[in-house]
Amino acid sequence: MDISDARRQVAEINALQDKSSKYAHAIEITTPALFTRLEKSVGGSSSSDQTLPVKKCLSLKIHCRELDDLHELSSLVLEIEFPFEYPSASACQIQATNNGTAVDTAASKITTYLASFVGCECLELVLDWLSDNASTCLLSSSSSNDAFSDDTAGKLECYILRYNHLLSGPEHKKEKAMMDNAKKSKLQGGMLWGTPGIVVVVPPSTEEDAKEYAVDSRGIGKRPDGVECMHFPEDGLEKAGLGGLAQQKRGGKLKDLDTATLRMACGGDEDLLRSVLGVR
Repeated sequence: MDISDARRQVAEINALQDKSSKYAHAIEITTPALFTRLEKSVGGSSSSDQTLPVKKCLSLKIHCRELDDLHELSSLVLEIEFPFEYPSASACQIQATNNGTAVDTAASKITTYLASFVGCECLELVLDWLSDNASTCLLSSSSSNDAFSDDTAGKLECYILRYNHLLSGPEHKKEKAMMDNAKKSKLQGGMLWGTPGIVVVVPPSTEEDAKEYAVDSRGIGKRPDGVECMHFPEDGLEKAGLGGLAQQKRGGKLKDLDTATLRMACGGDEDLLRSVLGVR
């Protein structure tokens, strides 16, 4: 096990177990002897070019009953394992139980969400995802589709990446690098500047393209909160000038968006607009 990964694993758990953390009481380390050993190993070495002879993966549980904002998930327990190469080259592995019964749907949804964050610490991302999806994470895919089905005729599958903020102007080097990378990779869509910052990825760009862009963004130093699929009206995207011929006329650049243009892309659907902006 690379010592730099061990150091990041220990630091991530310690941060959540700190007395000032609202998550402290929810975390149970299920490999305490290994955790203590890793703490001692990383605390006594400043080198980042070293491996540790570890045969077992660090693991923990998150007890949702201990989290104030997750009352509807009070019986849910997440079992999380850190692979040896986590977080540098792997996401954490998730299993979920509700009242002691395995809940594969919840574990699968979280695993899919984390696929865009390889290279990043995952625990707070998991906790944020639970908070945002508390009402649906235990639903099976078929139940979720029945409960939230919508007529997608005339709509296109697009992908939303939300950032804490995106600032316009050549002096903001990270954002400029994001725009340049999008053009280089021929990503189709637009970028909403401000807080939050939003990237809307539209066809013919795919979910895989959006996930690759999310990974590239993290390398630049701008971390999105995931890649979320949403359906936009085709005529709204066309009127807003997202993708296609309009983007070709811009020389392949993402479209600079404001709220009015984003509303147009949503076809005037205020509920969709709020969902894109992450307003609950």
